[in-house]
Amino acid sequence: MIEEIPGDLLQWLRGFYCVAERGGVTQATIAMGREQPTITRQIKCLEKELGVTLFDRFSGKMKLTPEGRILFEKTIALFEDVREIRSEFKKELPEYQGKIVVATSHAITDSFLPPYIAGFMDSHPQVSFHMLGGLFEMVVEKVESGEADFGIAFIDAAPGTMICHDLFETGQMLIAPKGHRFFPGKTPTLMQIAEAPLILFSRTGAIEPFIEKSFTEAGLTPHVVMTHNNFISMKKYVTMGLGVALLSDYALSPDDEKVMDILSLDRYFPKRKVGLILRKRKYLSPAVQAFIRTIRPDILFAK
Repeated sequence: MIEEIPGDLLQWLRGFYCVAERGGVTQATIAMGREQPTITRQIKCLEKELGVTLFDRFSGKMKLTPEGRILFEKTIALFEDVREIRSEFKKELPEYQGKIVVATSHAITDSFLPPYIAGFMDSHPQVSFHMLGGLFEMVVEKVESGEADFGIAFIDAAPGTMICHDLFETGQMLIAPKGHRFFPGKTPTLMQIAEAPLILFSRTGAIEPFIEKSFTEAGLTPHVVMTHNNFISMKKYVTMGLGVALLSDYALSPDDEKVMDILSLDRYFPKRKVGLILRKRKYLSPAVQAFIRTIRPDILFAK
């Protein structure tokens, strides 16, 4: 027999999840559309019900305790089950509707996804998309927390807790302003590239590890004049003549060739695989599954 549980337990858990995911009560109030005292009371009621302390409270910050981290993972799994139950018994509704949340880089949002999204929305007008754009760490965080239905990112850096599906390979390209004088000719050596003023894409303030590795193995220290996490801004600084930049090929368009010299760097940097990143045991609505199949038709989802 199933034991009786407090009627508000799911709401307490939802408040707890939002505080843990957002990092504080104030941020959670915005996400949930609730008053701060309400969410604070939910956390206290949940801690009393379970007999544990879920957050370390110091300097106005809310950090999960070991017990809190365990509950956070179980809460995500619980709400995934709830979503699946609701979907199972709402089959009288149109098959594809609701919101699809995707976490990926700004370059993927700008270059790879538009034709897929436009085609899907045209066929299924009741579906809306919410795009979460940012660095790789953000993509993983949003997928792990369940805030995003799935992510698209470099799968060679994805944690082992994720399910990954290849989408395409990308190569590293060097972009330089037209008529530049940073190095002669169209085939610069890795040393010439390292000595040129470099504008590099950054992750958490440091250049990407796989780029740094190639320079390090060659005994070179790159002359980095700027790091950035926005590919559009990087291209702008290059056209202004501030330096040369390294970008993945999907971040470039035919129009860029009109204002920049674009050179392949496959001989210096290995190609990387970009793919779908899914959380294990993540419930995916029929709409999400259908959209993913427009990108990768051969994917099979567990029943």
